[in-house]
Amino acid sequence: MNFALEAVRGLKACWRLVCMDEGGLDDLDLSSDGFWNSFAAIILVAPLYLYSSAAGARLATPPEPERHWFSALALLALLWVMWPWIMVTVSRIIGRQQHYVRYIVAYNWSSVYVIAALIPVFVLQQAGIIDTVIAALLSLCIIVWSLYYRWYVARIALDVPAITALALVFGDLAMSIVVSVAL
Repeated sequence: MNFALEAVRGLKACWRLVCMDEGGLDDLDLSSDGFWNSFAAIILVAPLYLYSSAAGARLATPPEPERHWFSALALLALLWVMWPWIMVTVSRIIGRQQHYVRYIVAYNWSSVYVIAALIPVFVLQQAGIIDTVIAALLSLCIIVWSLYYRWYVARIALDVPAITALALVFGDLAMSIVVSVAL
């Protein structure tokens, strides 16, 4: 299957998940090819990530220095493979290895929505339509929604209790923070 068709399928399925429709999982390509192709979602995520990391650095108080685009892409690439790699072991530990592929495919394609949700706030702030305080508050709301969305995807894709899904979301968040700070 070509990337455009695979992307449409993955994004449509994850849009259903955004709408809290568990049936979105049924629309994902859970074949071996579908699993590996879901990592190509980084093609959609990367430009959004570059823009949001630069805009987010300017939004911070005090403003943080922006990462060079190559460093930002290297960080994204590392994070892109690190969580799925960690989840190989975690899914075995929690007895959900049979749902690993479903979770990673949903996680990868849902990443497009997670990063895209912040873009309008940054665009509005940079255009001078909203000020920095409003942008920061809206960003915080979107981050909270993103954590909830990640929790929902983990809970239904792995078929785990709510507390387990919460632990996974905070594990992912902690890993992302540690790696980002270390680099």
